Amino acid sequence: METKRNMKFGVDLITVYDPAFWGLTEFNDFYDQSILPPKRFWDRALDTIAEAGIDGIEVTFGPGHWRNALERYGSPKAFNEALANRGLELCSGFNADLVINGGWHPGDDVTELLDNVASYADFLQAAGCEIMIAGLPLRRSWNAEPPMFVDMAYAQELAGVINRMGYTAAKHGVKLAIHPETHAVLWFKRDIDLFMALTDPVYVWFCPDTCHITLGGGDPVEITRAHKERLLICHWKDARGRVEVKYPIDENIFKSHHPYMAQVGVGEVDWKGFMRLLRDIRFQGWAILELDAGSNPPAVMKGGVEFVRNTLLGVYS
Repeated sequence: METKRNMKFGVDLITVYDPAFWGLTEFNDFYDQSILPPKRFWDRALDTIAEAGIDGIEVTFGPGHWRNALERYGSPKAFNEALANRGLELCSGFNADLVINGGWHPGDDVTELLDNVASYADFLQAAGCEIMIAGLPLRRSWNAEPPMFVDMAYAQELAGVINRMGYTAAKHGVKLAIHPETHAVLWFKRDIDLFMALTDPVYVWFCPDTCHITLGGGDPVEITRAHKERLLICHWKDARGRVEVKYPIDENIFKSHHPYMAQVGVGEVDWKGFMRLLRDIRFQGWAILELDAGSNPPAVMKGGVEFVRNTLLGVYS
């Protein structure tokens, strides 16, 4: 996808996690390799993304995990070649280790976490990529016993872990950016300001997500402007409405967010304002056009590309 000032457009692999597209019964089938083996997933996923006119991909959790890519292709170099043969690049890797499999809690030993960051960074760097994006832990339900408070004590300890993740990634040639998520400890404007203040700008960057910021009542343009010096990469998806803060946070929490998410250009995000900001700060990098488990992935990706070309690129010039 030809752009100006070297802005490129990628897609997080979660965008192709549509059960109907793969002939699956339910969303959780994506995590069962006996149902969706790596070879079947990767070949079709990469072909579909390339045909949509996208420039690159972001590996993520589930079948699009970097270790599944290694199982399919054997090495980062072979994975890079599979991408290049389709005109694609590896733009970034999403790290969900602070969120999944129980997530992180104060007092946890982070040795394994940091070892995984190092291995992940080595894979990304060897596959031609220098960006890792980290999601932060989920909050607990508002009425949980005992309650969970995202206060200064909690934030300082977690920020220390994030700093060490950033330091570890940097030693392996990769930059780490933190990413807002609905119902996570990095969601509201206050959360973003807090964690950006507590993390070290030498080691920790920022990846705004236009949808999640909007669903938390924030303004993606205002928040990104406030942290423009640390902007590394952007997640682009549209938003519909506001998510209830007191929604139960359980095993279905991520699936519950899907109805509030929309293809770029068909929701409430001020895309022209966001693009003007990127123009004004001379952003040159990756924008990730994504939609969590969107219906009909080829149409979602092609629609996003067309909206960018027809509506936004002129604003960026």
